[in-house]
Amino acid sequence: MTENFQLENLKKLHKAQDTIIALRCKMAGLKGKCMAVIEWPDMYTPEEVKWAKEMEAEIDEMLSPNQLNQLLA
Repeated sequence: MTENFQLENLKKLHKAQDTIIALRCKMAGLKGKCMAVIEWPDMYTPEEVKWAKEMEAEIDEMLSPNQLNQLLA
């Protein structure tokens, strides 16, 4: 019975890890879009550039391995 419980917990852990990896990939893609807006500001409104800079800073914090470890602790 304990073995089944451990197996179920291991399956849940792997699913959670897969979800975290998928979210980090999506966030990295969003960071790339922010970087493009910042790199070519003449193609966007000043508000969009400001938002991209703020968003990039927040994404950097979330993608930081130290920040991720703190969230998961």
